[in-house]
This record gives sequence, structure tokens and C-alpha cells, in this order.
Amino acid sequence: MTETVNLTIKIDPALKEQIKQLAADNQLSMSQEIVNRLQASLDTVAEPAVDNLHTEEADDKLSATELKQVRALLKKSKKKK
Repeated sequence: MTETVNLTIKIDPALKEQIKQLAADNQLSMSQEIVNRLQASLDTVAEPAVDNLHTEEADDKLSATELKQVRALLKKSKKKK
């Protein structure tokens, strides 16, 4: 059997009741339910960063000309304020 240690945490009473119900539904102890869920959350593979349109970030750098255009636009927007 795997060695275990005690861990005391403070949680909202409503969350405790939810975990208690889930554990009962799965015929597990609350402790085992929590361990299973915590382990599953740690085992998930992190997805690459995406924007709100679900497109991946590009690693392309701006050219000198593009950078100059961006700076000019930023300068114009500062003057309008």
C-alpha cells in the first residue's frame, strides 16, 4: 500500500457537502474522491496559449518597417488623448 500523509485544509461547507455527495455516488471515501480529483487535475496536459478566437500565438517578429508603423500609430493615439 502507498504511504499517505494527513493534510488539513479549510473549505466552504457547501463544497464539502458536494464532495461528500460525489464520494457517495462513486462509492468512495471523501478522502479518496478528493485525491482522485486532485490527481486528475495535475495529470492533464496544459494546452498552448490561445487568444479568445482560439488561434495559436505566432512566434513571428515584426519587421523594422512594421515596428515603425506600430510606433507611429501609438504616437498618434497618445496625441489624441
